[in-house]
Amino acid sequence: MSGSSPAPTGSEAVALVLAGGEPPLARLLPPLLAGTSLVVAADGGLRHAVDLGLRPDLLVGDMDSVTARALDAFPALPTERHPTAKDELDLELALAAARRLGATSARVLGAFGGRLDHSLATLLVAARLAAAEPAFPVSLHGGPHEARVCTPALPATLAVRPGTTVSLLALSGDAVASATGLAYPVVGLRLPFGAGLGVSNVATGESVDVLCASGAVAVIAEHEPG
Repeated sequence: MSGSSPAPTGSEAVALVLAGGEPPLARLLPPLLAGTSLVVAADGGLRHAVDLGLRPDLLVGDMDSVTARALDAFPALPTERHPTAKDELDLELALAAARRLGATSARVLGAFGGRLDHSLATLLVAARLAAAEPAFPVSLHGGPHEARVCTPALPATLAVRPGTTVSLLALSGDAVASATGLAYPVVGLRLPFGAGLGVSNVATGESVDVLCASGAVAVIAEHEPG
């Protein structure tokens, strides 16, 4: 599979953004790779392009973590280089580049890794983009973890196996959510900000659908390997 030309403005276009964290479980990859319009690598995330046989359209970042092996695999790769002393994450800059190239949403592979600060910042960046005008939906994938942000304008749907642990966490103080496909009822549930209410629900089927009446909610799945 290779990256393709930037999408025309106004079309539904999904960007695949490669971040530097852990790749998703192998069984989760096929639907994540399907139907994407462009591939943007964020610095060290370029290694995932090598491993997955992808041809990126663009490499973005300060180049402090990209490997020589990954660079050698893609000679003449268009690159947007930024200084090391910067205010944004490489992933943040890559998502901004994807929007400029016409993407209307993004899937981030390698969104989560060993650093808690990076993982939290990635989720908060996705929350900010979900609340933007127009909204820019970003789904986050790394190892067994998947996260999406639900707002009144952006319902969230997760494809899961029955028994998958699914958590709903408030990202704002006025979050009210309803969900189907979960063992413990979530109907007009007010999720307090800074509380554990919503953690460790269980999927009863192959899909979990979440609607938000207000606020913003992180919808997080912990997929089982195998």
